[in-house]
Amino acid sequence: MTEEEFYNFPQVSKADWIAQVKKDLKGKDFESTLVSDLWNELKIQPFYTSEDRTSIPFSNPFHAPSQIPGMPPRIWSNLVSIHVEEEKTANQEIHLALQNGAEGLVLFLKGNEDLSEVLKDVLPQYIQLYFSPAGEKFLVFKAIFDWVLSQNIGSDQLNGAILWSPFGDFLSGEKDTESYFSTASELIRNWKAFPNFFPLSLDFGRYTESGGTGIQELTYGIGELIEVLDQLTQRGILAETIFVNTAFLGAVGDLHFPEIAKLKALRSLIVDLAANYEVTLPPESIHLIAATSTWTYSILDKNTNLIRQTYQAMAGILGGCNSLWVRTLEGESASVRENRIARNISTILREEAYLDKVIDPAVGSFYLDSLQKEITDLIKEKVSQLETEGGWLKSFSEEKIQQEIRRNGLAIQRAILANTLSKVGVNRYTENGNLENSPFFAEIEEKELELKPSRASYLVELQTLKSL
Repeated sequence: MTEEEFYNFPQVSKADWIAQVKKDLKGKDFESTLVSDLWNELKIQPFYTSEDRTSIPFSNPFHAPSQIPGMPPRIWSNLVSIHVEEEKTANQEIHLALQNGAEGLVLFLKGNEDLSEVLKDVLPQYIQLYFSPAGEKFLVFKAIFDWVLSQNIGSDQLNGAILWSPFGDFLSGEKDTESYFSTASELIRNWKAFPNFFPLSLDFGRYTESGGTGIQELTYGIGELIEVLDQLTQRGILAETIFVNTAFLGAVGDLHFPEIAKLKALRSLIVDLAANYEVTLPPESIHLIAATSTWTYSILDKNTNLIRQTYQAMAGILGGCNSLWVRTLEGESASVRENRIARNISTILREEAYLDKVIDPAVGSFYLDSLQKEITDLIKEKVSQLETEGGWLKSFSEEKIQQEIRRNGLAIQRAILANTLSKVGVNRYTENGNLENSPFFAEIEEKELELKPSRASYLVELQTLKSL
């Protein structure tokens, strides 16, 4: 093995590069000209070198190696949304999706559905099943459990999660946490025989979907996780049991590289938090669902939304998601074409961009490695401060979290409305968009304790509606 450098150039330090840049700037300030802000919390330098690295990089194990011969090193599931209104129609939609690239289903249930009809001839051992309560939650939970028992599904043949957490309803204005944590305890006990199915899910993305930053998403998401751990351990459930029964949902926004670093930081933060509870949690055992961010979409520029879906999906994969959920803005009102495009994005990134060929292609980047560490260190500092102030529940009950999220989201919405912040298709490069083809648009009314999803372009959309 030779130690000779391939290119025999003299060594140049980062300080030397900065000195040369400052000289080339001819009097302009280096900081204000080339250094940018990230989420109002971090500074992004114009370049990074090996001097910014504080540790030897290593490839992240996002999941265990496949036991099936011939499978690629990087595996994720392609999720599609199924809004169940009529069982037979939903079943037809499911089979069409599975025959055309879908590998997992997100079923929105009200609790009165016949799941044996909805999932007729579906083989759960080969796909991921996610159940999202859209109606009476207790009826939905019972329907899911009864269906699994009726199908005689093996303990290792059910993969997926219930997209619900005990604080999910609390963020919608509910205040009775006791009954929800009793339900969470029961869910964990009921599903203990199914190691690949997660009866609880923490939606970190709810903060960014309401207008928060990536830093707020991780800070309040980890704070909420700590609260869930404390509440459930008080009810006799071991911390290790809680970790292995909880999936995590994150929203992937506009800032491509920071979103990659954010998702990778999230996985490492959960591992470190588990260690604080004396739980050894392998990184590959964490189940991370990455969903494209509807906060970044706009009903004024549907075509640009398709571009946003693509680079957000790419960031989700590079950031280490185990399931990728490309969401349409229209939800259950989305057209066949929009659903097809959303479903095909994951397939294209796998089959044509070859993102499944390397387990962690982002590792080793001076920029991303440095940014991930900065994000991780900052979140630990902010979570510690949150706990010092009484914890997530106290801050939420006093509406401090809601006010901070709303303040950030409203500042973005007003900046877009005033054209001081560019958003393609909304206030830049518009195509005379209007709301005539968007009957689902409705003004967002939010109670004090609530955090409702919104959009960065909401105020422009509202102004457009009033001008029609």
